Amino acid sequence: MSKINMNHFNKAYIAIVLAFILALAAYDISYSKTNAETETTTNQPTDTKTTEESASAASSDDEEKAEARKAELAETITTPVASNATTDEEASQMAEFSADYADDIQTYSVKDIATNVAAILELDETAAMAQLLTDLPKEVDVDSAQYQLVNKLNPLLTEPVMDFAYANSGKEYNAAITDAYTALIDAAASAGYTLSTISAHRTIAYQAQNVENGFQGYLAQGYSESEARDLTNAYFAPAEASEHSTGLAFDWLGTEWTGIGGSLDEAYADQPSAQWLSENAQDYGFILRYPQGKEQVTGYSFEPWHYRYVGVEAAQYIAQYEITLEEFLALVNYQTALAEEGLA
Repeated sequence: MSKINMNHFNKAYIAIVLAFILALAAYDISYSKTNAETETTTNQPTDTKTTEESASAASSDDEEKAEARKAELAETITTPVASNATTDEEASQMAEFSADYADDIQTYSVKDIATNVAAILELDETAAMAQLLTDLPKEVDVDSAQYQLVNKLNPLLTEPVMDFAYANSGKEYNAAITDAYTALIDAAASAGYTLSTISAHRTIAYQAQNVENGFQGYLAQGYSESEARDLTNAYFAPAEASEHSTGLAFDWLGTEWTGIGGSLDEAYADQPSAQWLSENAQDYGFILRYPQGKEQVTGYSFEPWHYRYVGVEAAQYIAQYEITLEEFLALVNYQTALAEEGLA
């Protein structure tokens, strides 16, 4: 074979070999791509399932954290303290004032409140809490005058300012609630009860004298100085801690009671007019402010004659769950905290 023919043969052979190698490479690339797509397709459901499981686990974890935070807030948010303070200095002054009455009044957490309501309604605590929050009036402005809390943990530093109206006995009260006052007095009359307003608005100075008069009165009845002081603390609000200063509180007695010499006494609770008040006052926006069994919450003994205006919606809620203004405000503050943290 000639040299030229050998060269042609070699070139042809090399070309065939190269073509074969390129074909193999193309096949390998195509096979790899197809296999990868197959694996991706095969594994796709598994990946989706894993993602869903991870999302479910994360959601469950978030729910647990939310419930834990709710429980924490329920234990830390309590009946209000120093709610009338506008500065840290005022809060400090109020704390100093309240220290003298540590045995008379305690704070109660939202959890405590739910526990007590659960016992009344014969529910578990979780169900009671849910019901309390569901029925709680919405958008309550705790800074509104009708919700102002005045007690031994929430004293006043200055006199509240208001316009006055006058009760049937001539006692002055906050004119802002004239309609509510009139409606209640008229309803009682229609039911056959004439209510006499024994006391309504009092200034801080007047209350200071009232406290001293009460103390001297107990001494005159033969009580020791210590006993007289204890009785005075139980039934007479300190000058700065009387909600009569708001003009929203009333001491009411039915004339069937005063007509036989009855006065501001727990025995009044058995009188028909007192029972009518207990059953109907909430429908006109008033609550029995110092109920029996709540002495450590309010700081005062049971007073079946003492009513306070808070508005119809709040009054009906408070009466329904047998709680106090202190407890109502704690629940409102709890609801607000939940909303602020996106937990409502």
